[in-house]
Parts: sequence; structure tokens; C-alpha cells
Amino acid sequence: MGLPDALLLQHQVEQFIYAEVRLLDERRWEAWEALFADGGTYWAPAAHEQPNPEEHVSLIYENALLRKVRQQRFKHPNAFSLQPFPRTSHLVSNVMIDEEAKDDSPLVASARFIMHEFRRGQPNSYAGAYRYELLPIEDTFLIQQKKATLVNCNGTLTSSAMYF
Repeated sequence: MGLPDALLLQHQVEQFIYAEVRLLDERRWEAWEALFADGGTYWAPAAHEQPNPEEHVSLIYENALLRKVRQQRFKHPNAFSLQPFPRTSHLVSNVMIDEEAKDDSPLVASARFIMHEFRRGQPNSYAGAYRYELLPIEDTFLIQQKKATLVNCNGTLTSSAMYF
């Protein structure tokens, strides 16, 4: 891939990731859900070197059904643990393309993040690394898997109801 093509791809990946976390901060759950491919998953491992989410305990591991359940809870007026609803701000940097898409394999991108959450009068911050498996679709992408590994994932964590 020539330099102009590589720069364009880098820009497209960055803009996709920035837009994805903006949807989370703006609580636009349906639009965020539309970014996932059929069978797409969201995963927050409980350990740094956790090899997979199926055979090990995770902080979060959600397919479309589980994301829908969580998002319905977000909207429910009787979800007292979410009153008042938490506010978040995701900051993303160091977006890198680790593997370009080839044949049936997805594009793999990584980034670093800080998510600041304000919940029940208390500020909480979470930091870590994202790993995205992205399926190129025309001029955008669909998420096959988003993995959010917290810096302190195997330590003591304050409870967050939100997506990292």
C-alpha cells in the first residue's frame, strides 16, 4: 500500500474509533449497536494475558443479545443504580493499524483510552488499551470484536455500569 493509501486508511480507522466512543458518551445506543457486525462482541478481560473470553472469567463479554439487555436496562426508569444516569467522556489516542484486512481476516487496530465517568457524585477514571477487529464495508467498518483491557483489570475496580 502506498503512503497516500496508508494515510487514508489510518485516517478512516481513527475517525471510526473516535465516532464510536462519541456514541457511547452521547448515549446513542442504537447507533453504537449498528457499528457491530453480525456476531460482533464486546470484551473486557479480567486479566492482561487472558487468551479468550469463552474459557475464562471476564469483566464484560457481550454479544448482541447481552448488549441489548444492558442497553434496555440503561433506558428503564426503574434502574435505580443508574439514577442519576452516569456521564462519561472517552479520550482515545495512539490509534495504530496492527494488521491490514486480508481475504476473510479483519483489519486489526489498537488504541489507548481513558474513560472518565461521573456517577452519583463520584468521579471514576478507567484507562487501558483497545483492540479492534474491524471488517471493512465500503468506506467504513463493522466491529467484529472490541476488546477493552483495563490497566488494572486484575486489581480492585470501582463498579462501572458503562462501557469502557
